[in-house]
Amino acid sequence: MQVATWTGVATLRSVFLINAAVGVVAFAATRRNAILDLPFRAFPLAVAGAMTLLVLVVNLAHPLQAADPYHLERVAQIQRLGTLAYDTSNLDQKVNVLGWTYELVLADVDQIPLIGHSLLRVHGLFGIALYLLAIGAARTWFGTGRWCRAAIFAVPVVFHQFVLVKNDLFGAVPAIVVLAWLVARADAATTREIGWAAWLTGFAVAIKLTSAPLALVFMGALLLVRQDRLRALTAAAIGGLLGAVCGGMAFTMIENTRWYGSPLAIHEAGGSYNRNATVGEMGVSVFRFLVSLFDLGLITRAVWPGRGGWGGTFGLPLVWAIALLLLRYRSSVFARRALWIAGAYFLIFAAIYTDADIAHRLALAPGLLLIVVAISLSNGEDVTSRRMRLALAVVMVLSAAQILRSAALYLTSA
Repeated sequence: MQVATWTGVATLRSVFLINAAVGVVAFAATRRNAILDLPFRAFPLAVAGAMTLLVLVVNLAHPLQAADPYHLERVAQIQRLGTLAYDTSNLDQKVNVLGWTYELVLADVDQIPLIGHSLLRVHGLFGIALYLLAIGAARTWFGTGRWCRAAIFAVPVVFHQFVLVKNDLFGAVPAIVVLAWLVARADAATTREIGWAAWLTGFAVAIKLTSAPLALVFMGALLLVRQDRLRALTAAAIGGLLGAVCGGMAFTMIENTRWYGSPLAIHEAGGSYNRNATVGEMGVSVFRFLVSLFDLGLITRAVWPGRGGWGGTFGLPLVWAIALLLLRYRSSVFARRALWIAGAYFLIFAAIYTDADIAHRLALAPGLLLIVVAISLSNGEDVTSRRMRLALAVVMVLSAAQILRSAALYLTSA
């Protein structure tokens, strides 16, 4: 679509012919080596089915609505123009300058004859599928954690991603896989593997610039754990740049400069634009964020009111995960790596973004990493393991009640 926009060789309604041809060639080239192992069966079917049914009901009862209006406006613009071209007559610059990958997917779904708009209406089901794909891929390197796997459905902040049109989960999908790979494989991976992990990193950052801490954590981890630092960083740089190009970062920066005179456009137009400008602001933001990890959204909003943001916090599942990983810190290298990697990501995120404490949705990947790794370490018949599993059962019940309350509020507002 980037090439089609600049050359005029295709539009949204004709590019599928090119994609189909590329798909046939790709399938023929890789089918002998491909291993189809869908991760969905790795999750409790009853819990997955219950969440799917809940999301379906809310999607059907609730109007198709974006958390930020510019998402659906961008979808409409792509459909109207047939390409990714800017419409500078639009008074809201965000429709043009903030990227388009997620919106292109939505526009593409809406193009399906007869049923496209109906599929778009139940976009939450696609969100669940992507979510399970990311968690399943991240679990490639970790244990099963028994029934505790159901905990990934009880993370309050994730539920809102299935209801409102927003690109946070879409951008977190590759980031979750990258962080899990850093925990399990960064020190032993081949150069080629590093390049692919960097490609995912660049793609995630291109989807949403708030994922920029992922790139810093990725490069920092390689510097710390690799002996062949020069080769590893070279592979990472090449893969990351290619991923960013595929995700549209170069296209967006070029078009922003072309039409608005700056590659970052709207990010610079508002001065600090949701960013901390001083060391003092960074310190306050980090403190607020640390409190928000444990306050269930009850303290920071009351003490520091009048700020934007929507969605919930990670809630009790993350508190449980941090507690278990601290208990396993000395005995498990995965616990240590997960805590340090997620901690570094959270620190960078909180230092940069003003609303970090009320926008956990912008940092889904590190929080979910901690939960996934903690679940994998919840096995065992020792006293600590049994007590932590009992605590997780209570956490899941309370978090499920919180999610059901959110669903009821959505249905009431509809």
